[in-house]
Amino acid sequence: MQTDQYGRTILPERGAPKKKRGRARLVVLAVIAVAAAGVGIYYARAARDSQPVGTNADVVRATWSLDKNRPFLGTPAQDWAEGEAAIRLPEPVATGGFTAAQVGAALGKVKEFLVAGRVNRQVLTGADVEPLLAPLAPGSRDRLRAELGEAEVWPDAYATKLAPGFRLLPVEPKISGTVRVEPGEERDELLIRTNLVFSYAFDIDDASQATTPLDVVTGARWDLDFVYRDGKEWAAKDRGLDTPFGQGFSYSIACGPMEQGLLAPAYSDRTMTTAGGTAKRPPEYFDPAAPIPTESNC
Repeated sequence: MQTDQYGRTILPERGAPKKKRGRARLVVLAVIAVAAAGVGIYYARAARDSQPVGTNADVVRATWSLDKNRPFLGTPAQDWAEGEAAIRLPEPVATGGFTAAQVGAALGKVKEFLVAGRVNRQVLTGADVEPLLAPLAPGSRDRLRAELGEAEVWPDAYATKLAPGFRLLPVEPKISGTVRVEPGEERDELLIRTNLVFSYAFDIDDASQATTPLDVVTGARWDLDFVYRDGKEWAAKDRGLDTPFGQGFSYSIACGPMEQGLLAPAYSDRTMTTAGGTAKRPPEYFDPAAPIPTESNC
């Protein structure tokens, strides 16, 4: 895998699927972190003065201690739903030539991919990538399997992977955001847009190393588009869900592991500066409706 000067993943271009009748069509896979493409992945370490919602940072440092049963308290994610159930799908309705039943099937595949890549502990720890591949069309599945096998830097646009030596607490990630369906660009295509923030809580052996909630809680925002194809005009290997394209932003992280596409908590990185070089606070960075930042301090 290629990376830019910030260590951010550059996803390689890939060949487009062809319709059964042989007319080739370009499927654009966004090049991550290339400014000219207008999309990217941006990373920010948690600022030591970043204030959890409704609190004073100095007071938090003096009074806060990690509750491993409720690690999200004091963060913008504290009241979010958690786990697979937090990825809420819209009611399927007929869209762009697809019946409501077909739309429901497509949404189910998208959710399966998201759950595999952002919730499934086997995938997050790198123990097994097959759950991530299972929802994809056969051609996309083969391409992604090859890409993951050849990657020098983990392509975190597809799935979150924990850095070696770090582990999550036995609580589900908190998730907030939306999923919506639109007609695709071509006949027999459906476009599913996802705008989601995933928040993870890390375990820590020495709790004194964490002095604020965001030392152990991270946020990962992903705005990804999925194309779902069906119909006899598409080759059998291309019928189904394609790999996503889009952009993302991670906050309250350790920068060293992120240069390899891996997620680690902020407490392990003590070279922290104001997040993204701005005065923004965690609520903006954890808000799926806010614009994705266009700068990084990693």
